[in-house]
Amino acid sequence: MKITQHSLEQQQGATLLVALIFLVVLTVAGITAARFATNEERMASSNQFRNTAFQLAQTEIRSQMAFFGNQANRGQLQTAIDLTKANAAAEPNATLRQRFPDLRVFTNLTALTTAPGLTQANQLRSMGKLDCAAYGEGYSFDAYTCQQYELKARSTIADSAYSDQTQGFVFFNLK
Repeated sequence: MKITQHSLEQQQGATLLVALIFLVVLTVAGITAARFATNEERMASSNQFRNTAFQLAQTEIRSQMAFFGNQANRGQLQTAIDLTKANAAAEPNATLRQRFPDLRVFTNLTALTTAPGLTQANQLRSMGKLDCAAYGEGYSFDAYTCQQYELKARSTIADSAYSDQTQGFVFFNLK
């Protein structure tokens, strides 16, 4: 078989065409991989912000509980008892209103946890009186009153990641 100059030029053109197609395929694959990496990075960042918001909301709840542990700071607990009874407009959950007939509306609390770009919204409400004897034996139950509360904390980070956390607690107080 005789190789002519003409067939070599055709082969070089075909090789160039295959190389260009291969280059286009690699470029598209590279761009796609870069987009997926960016998307995964955004998802990881969003998850990190949600976790941070969750931790800040939990920290706020723990801070509020410690705040109420000081006798001088218990005025807000009494204020929550004295508030208006929750009606259908304040608490649309009818089952909750039936279960807690002395349910009160929420009162806002001052945030105790601060961080750059953080917005805290805290609320407290009284759920009503509770029988102290429900907590076991050995107490002088007739010497105490028990009041149950609901504490809500919503932490929002500047990029709109947020976490809503709720904590119920019972407060024992001397009669």
